[in-house]
Amino acid sequence: MLHSLPTLLADLEHRLIAGEDPLPLLGSVRWPDVIDWPKNREEALTLRQRLANIQALIQGLQAPLRATLMGLNQDAAYQRKGSVPLPGSISFKFQQSV
Repeated sequence: MLHSLPTLLADLEHRLIAGEDPLPLLGSVRWPDVIDWPKNREEALTLRQRLANIQALIQGLQAPLRATLMGLNQDAAYQRKGSVPLPGSISFKFQQSV
């Protein structure tokens, strides 16, 4: 199945804003078959800005989680790129239940 890059980014952004899981969308994409890549510099710059906006959206959605993790670890200090050391009792293993 062919995916248009602008449509794919719009769907990704919509799912993130709606609070839906974007992994099924990203997992269904055959990346070599993605079409409608930028054809000139202006389109490439527009794509770059759009990707930066999606990245900022993802960071904004992660902010409450980062604040919670910092609250759990009172001795935490900021690290490179704003990462927070995880307390030993926290694991990042997620499961999907049907």
